Amino acid sequence: MNVIVERVEWGSPEYEQGLELRDRVLRKPLGLSIQNDPTHVENVDIHIRAVADGHTAGVLLLRKLDDSRLQMKQVAVDAAVQGQSIGRKMVEFAEQTALELGFTAILLHARLTAVPFYEKLGYVKEGDLFTEVGIPHFHMIKDLRGQEK
Repeated sequence: MNVIVERVEWGSPEYEQGLELRDRVLRKPLGLSIQNDPTHVENVDIHIRAVADGHTAGVLLLRKLDDSRLQMKQVAVDAAVQGQSIGRKMVEFAEQTALELGFTAILLHARLTAVPFYEKLGYVKEGDLFTEVGIPHFHMIKDLRGQEK
């Protein structure tokens, strides 16, 4: 499978495809709809998608927290291609993008089931388990200093 990871512009057809994937993977299983999310505030975020064999297979976004830190949000990989390193490739691309833009850390809220995935990529749990959108999460962080390629 040929996988390309790229940045996309907010509001573009590629962004809209990402919204559909986020809805299918992250919202519908919880009985929610992406239509109720305030996606208009994402116009300043960095949007990343993975394309596999011509289709949007994964998405994530990076939101600026301050001059040194970004938050990784809305990470979704199509169930049909999970386990094929698409998530890892997107996270690595996001980290490289962050470094190129001068950021030194990425924070995220990881669903409990995703914690091992992020730990393998060097993210560290911070604090106690908490509930978000009705499911357990951990705060996680990765210091990117020293990771420059």
